[in-house]
Amino acid sequence: MVFRTFRQKLKLTPRFLPLVVIFSFIGCWSNPLTHPPIECLMKISNFICPDNDILRRWSPAYYLLLLPESTVTISNLTNHSIVETGFVVGTVPPGPTFVNVGIDDAQPTQVPVVNGTWRYALPAKAVTNTFWTYGSLHTIYAHLPYERSNTIQVRMGTNHDTNGDGYPDLIVSACPNNSTQGYGYVYTPNPNTKQLEMTPNTVLTNGITSYFFGSRIGAGDFNGDGYSDILIGAQAYNAAAGRAYLFLSQGQSGVPSQNLNAGGSADAILDGVTGGGRFGTNIIGADINHDGYDDAVFASPWANELFIFYSQGTNGFSSLNTNSANFVFKNPAPPNPDDNFGSFALAGDINGDGFLDLVVSATTHSTIVGRIYIFISNQGSLPTTPQQILVAPIEPSPGCAAGTGCQFGTSFALDYFNSDRCIDLAVGGPSFNSNQGIVFVYHSTCDPINPYTTPVATLVGPPTTSCNANNCSFGGTVASGDTNGDGLPDLLIGSPGASSGIGDAYLVLNDQISGFRNMNLSAGGSADSLFSGSLVNRGFSQGLKFQDTNADGLQDIIISEPLTTNRVYTFHSVRGGLPTSQNLNGSGVTSQTLSPPAGTSLGNTIALWKTKTRNYLWAIVSQTKKFFGMI
Repeated sequence: MVFRTFRQKLKLTPRFLPLVVIFSFIGCWSNPLTHPPIECLMKISNFICPDNDILRRWSPAYYLLLLPESTVTISNLTNHSIVETGFVVGTVPPGPTFVNVGIDDAQPTQVPVVNGTWRYALPAKAVTNTFWTYGSLHTIYAHLPYERSNTIQVRMGTNHDTNGDGYPDLIVSACPNNSTQGYGYVYTPNPNTKQLEMTPNTVLTNGITSYFFGSRIGAGDFNGDGYSDILIGAQAYNAAAGRAYLFLSQGQSGVPSQNLNAGGSADAILDGVTGGGRFGTNIIGADINHDGYDDAVFASPWANELFIFYSQGTNGFSSLNTNSANFVFKNPAPPNPDDNFGSFALAGDINGDGFLDLVVSATTHSTIVGRIYIFISNQGSLPTTPQQILVAPIEPSPGCAAGTGCQFGTSFALDYFNSDRCIDLAVGGPSFNSNQGIVFVYHSTCDPINPYTTPVATLVGPPTTSCNANNCSFGGTVASGDTNGDGLPDLLIGSPGASSGIGDAYLVLNDQISGFRNMNLSAGGSADSLFSGSLVNRGFSQGLKFQDTNADGLQDIIISEPLTTNRVYTFHSVRGGLPTSQNLNGSGVTSQTLSPPAGTSLGNTIALWKTKTRNYLWAIVSQTKKFFGMI
C-alpha cells in the first residue's frame, strides 16, 4: 500500500520504478553509472565512490529529486523572515491529518492538522526547555510524507505575538501629558484578512492622570511560554520616582484588558526609588543573562541610571524596587545630570559569541556631542564598566565637536547589515550642522573590546533651509528591517522637521555587494523611497518601526504622526522590489491608517528621548498636543 502510494506520488511508470530503486537504495555495487565496480571492490573512497558513511547519508537524496513539490505552506514566515512570534503556522490541502514540522537538525514532529491548518510551537524555555537567542539563524521545514520539504531560513527577533496566532501584534502606548489618562493598546491581525484590526484587542490603563502611564512600553517573552508579554512605564509615579507594570499573556486569549483603577491588576510592579529619576522612561525586553527568559532593561536619562531585572522564570517578575535590581549602572561617577545617559538602549550580540550585549547612549555628553556605551557580555554577565565608549566622529565637516554637537545616539538601530554573526550599528545625530542631522553606519569588527571603529557609510540630512525653522532633525529616529526580502536589513530614517515641517521618512536600501551607500540629501542625493506626512507640525516620523503587518513574511514600514493627527500609518513592503514613495500631504496613500479609539487621548512613547530640556520635555508637558505611537 505504501509502495503503491509512493509510486502514484511520483507518477512513475512500472518500467521506470526499478531504476529508481537501484539508484536510490541498493548502493555502490548495483549502480555502475556512478560507482564503478572495481572501485567498490577495492574499497576506494573518492568523489565517485564515497565511503559507506557518506553513501548511507546521501543515497536517499537521489529520490528526493524525484519527489513532487511540497503542498504544505508556511503562512506566517518566508525565507529571511524575522521571527517575532513563538509559533509557526501554515496550511495543507484537504485530506492529511498531520504534517511533519522540524527545526534546524532536529527530527520532525507530527503536528495535527485542524480544518486544513497547523500550528507548531517554536522553542520556548518554559515549554521545551530550549530557546532561540535574539539574532540567531535557524531553519524551519514542513512537509507531508512523500513530498519535498518546504524549507526556510529565518532570524530570531523579539516576540510581539501576544495571542500565539503566529503573527506579530502592534503594541502601542498612549501618554499625551500629565493631565490625561494614559493607555497601552494591542492591535492584533484579523484572522481572515491578516490586516491589523482597526480597534485594539487589548486596552491597558491605570485609570488615573498625573503619572504618565504609557510613557514607555516594552515587549518580550518574560515568562518563557512562547507568548509576548508587556511592560508599561509610569515615569511620574511617586514624585517622579517612576513605576513599571508587567502584564502577562494568558495564552491564545492574549493579554487581558486591565483598568488598574477599576478592579484590574498587573502581574507584577517594579518601582523606582530615586525621586525625579523617572524609572520607566525607557524599557526594552531582552534575554541579557542567557537563561531563555527575556529580562527587563530600564534606562532613564533623567538620573543617568540603568537597571536590569532578570526574569525569575515562569512567573516573570515579582514586585520589586530598583534596590533589588540584578544589574545597576549609574553614569558617570559622580553623576553628571547633563549627560542624559540612558537616552536610548538596545541589546544585540555585538561580538558574535551567542550572548546579548547592551548599547546605551548619552546624547548630551560634552555639550550635546553625545556618546554611546558598549557593554559586552561575558557568558551572560554584563561588566560593571563598558568595554567601549563610542564617540561621535569629527567628519564630515563641521563634525560633532563640542559647541556644535550632534546629539550622537539620540536614536540608533542594531542589525546584521553585512550578514555576519556580529550585529552592526546605525546611529543618528539629529543636531549635526545646526539641526540638519546625520546618520553613521558601523560594521562590528566582532572584537570584544573595540567592536565599532570607523563608519562604513554616512548619510546626511536635507538642507536646513527646506525644514521648519531650519530644524530638520534628520536621524532623530532610526529603524532597520528587511523591506524587500533579500535577507539584508534596510534603513528608515526620520526627519520630523523636513519639507517645511510636514516631516519625512527616508528608506535607504542595503545593497548585497556594496552595503549602504553614502548619501547627502543637501547635495543632490536621494533616498530609495520617501514618505511624507499629512500636515505641518504633526510630528510625522517621530515613531518608526519595521514589522510584518499583512502576514506575507516581509517587514512592513510603520510610521507614526503623533501630534494632533493621532495616527499610525503602515506601508506594505514589496518582495524583490521597492515600496512606492508616498506624500500624504498630496495624493499619497497608506496601506492602513490606525487612529485611537473614540473618546480617548493617546500618546507617542517612541517620540525622541532627546534631552530633558528640549524636545522630550516639550512633548510630555504640552497641554495641547496629543500623541499616538508604538514600540
